[in-house]
Amino acid sequence: MNQKTDAAAEQMGALHKRWLLTLITFGLFLWGMNLILAIDWSTPIRWSWTMVAGVFCAYVLAVLWKALPLNYRVEDGVFFPYFGMGNLVSLFRGWLLAALAGFIIAPQPSGWLAWLPGILYISNGIADLFDGYLARRSHQVTVMGARLDMSLDGLGVLFASLLLYRYGVLPSWILIVGMARFIFLFIAKLREKLGKPVYELPSSDLRRAFAGAQMGFLGAVLLPVFTPPSTIWAGAFFSFPFLLNFGRDLLWMCGIQLDFAVFQRALLPFGELTTQLKSWFFDWLPFGLRLGVGYAVSKQLWDWLSTSPQFPVAWTPLGSAQTHYQWMLLFYGIGLVSVVLGLIGRAGAACLLIGVGLQQGILPFGGLGMGILVIACLLSLFRQWCGIDLGAGRSVNPQPLGWTLECTSAGQVLG
Repeated sequence: MNQKTDAAAEQMGALHKRWLLTLITFGLFLWGMNLILAIDWSTPIRWSWTMVAGVFCAYVLAVLWKALPLNYRVEDGVFFPYFGMGNLVSLFRGWLLAALAGFIIAPQPSGWLAWLPGILYISNGIADLFDGYLARRSHQVTVMGARLDMSLDGLGVLFASLLLYRYGVLPSWILIVGMARFIFLFIAKLREKLGKPVYELPSSDLRRAFAGAQMGFLGAVLLPVFTPPSTIWAGAFFSFPFLLNFGRDLLWMCGIQLDFAVFQRALLPFGELTTQLKSWFFDWLPFGLRLGVGYAVSKQLWDWLSTSPQFPVAWTPLGSAQTHYQWMLLFYGIGLVSVVLGLIGRAGAACLLIGVGLQQGILPFGGLGMGILVIACLLSLFRQWCGIDLGAGRSVNPQPLGWTLECTSAGQVLG
């Protein structure tokens, strides 16, 4: 018994040493970032950044310290005296989010620093894809890792939303997107305190797709090459479907659960009409959108290449206006070919969106530009909404959303 106690104490001691080493690395990170920011920022601004980033680092370290006794494998309870690759990636995410949080109270950066918030957020999103994967690959999926990951989830979207609102890139409704996760958790806790049931959400590919698209959009518009009004229109296309799905999840959690199968049964008497509408919506509409955007982009490119456009500015965050113009042509060209021929699916629509954003910085944004923006947003969301394989130009059977129209709190199925 004493040997087991001594072994457990030794393992916890090893984790405490690693926590102390983590504390030192977080301090070195803040010190290094403070030196880097001194290149362009005055002393008060960079120390305000350091203060906010330091508060977030303290939060991550507190969560880690509290979770140290939970560093055991979920399936068999094996305790680890070290962090593992998955947890190290999560701690790296803590660095990135701390740096992003520091920009919330700082003035909008310019020059090379203007790229940093977008790079930090995109890097956090990429790291978020790998922490769980590495934990599974190394057979070290621990309760501590889950706690650490959960403490960071949603904060990147919140920080990005606050920055985009502060910088004037997106209007105030983006703050609802940033707070969506925390609103959900607050209502769940409130229902628990009131003694009301909290219903577990079913797995949903739609939810993951909307969340992924939203994160990608936020990361892109944090880069200093995209400006309103294109960001506002694109934000509406990406954010409102996300918020509608969030509302559905909120209702489900409260016991108001909507079933798609009920609506399917209601449409049975209109079978032939429904089939025709599905054929139009799943097969012909995407094809028409691709042809439409192909025409619009081709005309736009022809107008630019057949003349010598005049740029209102000489320099942009990408360099000279001519360099910016060449990047715009490149993304428009890749997007045109890939969307019309169906080569790389939604990535082609993303190229068109980047082209529209780059156009916004140096050339007028007329009716054609708005049309390209709207169609590119629709194409980028079609597969998420309807299960359409835009890359191959073929429709697949849409998966039922698995909703159930019932009032679970009353125990009655209303359909």
